[in-house]
Amino acid sequence: MGPETLMILGGFCLILAVAFDFVNGFHDTANACATVIHSGAMKPRAAVVMSGVLNFLGAATVGTSVAMFITKIIPEGKASVVLIASVLLAGLFWNILTWWKKLPVSSTHCLIGSLVGAGLAAGGIEGIKFHEIEKAIVSLFVSPVIGFAIAFGLAWLMAKLVARWGKSSEKALPWIQIASSGAVSFAHGSNDGQKTMGIMAMILAASFAGHGYADATKHIPFEVVLVAAAAIGLGTMIGGGRIIETVGKMSLKPIEPVHGCAAEATTAITVFAASAVGVPVSTTHVLNSAVVGSAYALHGSGSADKKLISTIVKGWVLTFPVTAALAFVTYLALNAVFN
Repeated sequence: MGPETLMILGGFCLILAVAFDFVNGFHDTANACATVIHSGAMKPRAAVVMSGVLNFLGAATVGTSVAMFITKIIPEGKASVVLIASVLLAGLFWNILTWWKKLPVSSTHCLIGSLVGAGLAAGGIEGIKFHEIEKAIVSLFVSPVIGFAIAFGLAWLMAKLVARWGKSSEKALPWIQIASSGAVSFAHGSNDGQKTMGIMAMILAASFAGHGYADATKHIPFEVVLVAAAAIGLGTMIGGGRIIETVGKMSLKPIEPVHGCAAEATTAITVFAASAVGVPVSTTHVLNSAVVGSAYALHGSGSADKKLISTIVKGWVLTFPVTAALAFVTYLALNAVFN
């Protein structure tokens, strides 16, 4: 592949990366907005705008440790633009399809699964770093369990406190829920926004090394941080309504402020902790698990829509293998064209 073709393909990949980040934003708006909207604490438009702004700030200010983690999944020197294009095309396809079906799946699962599939297609078992994948898989599967457990305990405790303190606490709860919703948005940006930063850094190192970006995967450029933060923030503001509707239906009981506060606070704490240690988690998985955990604590096991939850779990399970297979096939096709 000649240098001009390499740069053109690299530019195309950068566009795909921004698109993936934008889709991540509107796919995951429900993580912060669903409970605060369905409880009546905020109007939909105000909640979505607040979420978009805080997504941007979270992505722009927290750091790049998660982005650096993403750059380490593919061995150094093997992250070609063809591989990255395959990752982004597979992830985008699944993200958009599930958004259209109103199914809240994980953009993180899409990205990690696609990286694994494309890496295996490009280099077999040496095409990915298994110890990094293991960290990602553990964090992705453990975090929803943690979310359920913390939300269950927090909802139970908050219900007891509200019963003791009476109307004064009931008046404060909507404002507390708005604050916790904002914290989820900020946390989401701090973790999910960084994942695309890592991909963009890989593109720059692979295609534009001769233009000052040879060390992009070692030190994430500021312009990458800014573009990724803006894309996820704008995406959040524009397209979140479809998934918000689905998340709101997971509880058969109306979502109340206590329910929403517990789910949102749990999600914010869990995602912030993951960002602090530099591992990717799924805000979608944590939030959905926290919604169910809060419902169980407040209303019992009969309060959740088990059929809908089963459908969502199937989507979670399918995402990793489907995106891996899509990226594997896409890499083989693109590699045949460009090499």
